[in-house]
Amino acid sequence: MSTLALLGSLMIQNPSLGGTMSECARTPVETSRCVIEAILRDLSDTYTGLDGGGIASITQDATWKYTVAIAREERLDLITYTVVLHDDGMVEITDRAKSTKSY
Repeated sequence: MSTLALLGSLMIQNPSLGGTMSECARTPVETSRCVIEAILRDLSDTYTGLDGGGIASITQDATWKYTVAIAREERLDLITYTVVLHDDGMVEITDRAKSTKSY
């Protein structure tokens, strides 16, 4: 198996990278859906907060930057994702930054 084929198979099996979704680049809405699905898979794998009210919002802050707000007791956990959409439709999460907004 070539290195490129091996890398492709690893990316397809890695849920945090979004898998292969060839329809992602057709329209802006489909692209957003694919990115949000990849983010939700990543949250399922990496977010450990157990209290609170769940996902309050997902916003697209820039073309390839999304922020997820998760309601917690007296605060919001904010997780900002930077993603790349490759030519083959592969969504790759390139950065994840966490912060908190108290209220």
